[in-house]
Amino acid sequence: MRGRKPKERKSYVLRGNDGTLVEVTREVYLEWYQSRRRERYQDEKKKKYGVCSLDGMEEKGCCSYEPEVSLEQTAIKNIFVEKIRMALDELPEDEAYLIYLLFFEEISVKEAAQICGCSRKTVQNRRSRILSKLRLMMESFGMEGDSL
Repeated sequence: MRGRKPKERKSYVLRGNDGTLVEVTREVYLEWYQSRRRERYQDEKKKKYGVCSLDGMEEKGCCSYEPEVSLEQTAIKNIFVEKIRMALDELPEDEAYLIYLLFFEEISVKEAAQICGCSRKTVQNRRSRILSKLRLMMESFGMEGDSL
């Protein structure tokens, strides 16, 4: 990040739209801080030069975009991702590798079977068994079944 960085702190807190304080990691805080600076810079540039904005384009019907994700949703997602990492770290290496192939590399079951040197049905069975195991781990970490 260019420019002045905030001082190191014991904890980082952001204020939500409803006024509640949410504790976040340093990386999340720095990203928020940088995005706010970027936003102010763009506003100044828009006032000075009359730069076209997404809001103006949407008003004219040129395009539309999704509203930003709320601070609360971002914090929940970060917690969820951390719990998934913890669960994946507890898996044996071969099971974690299969999950990595199927869900992070988005490889098909057929391709994963070729890589692992087994049948497609074996990969499907292993996947369902691993996902069940992950579900139990996530529930032991306090994640509810509905959010999985």
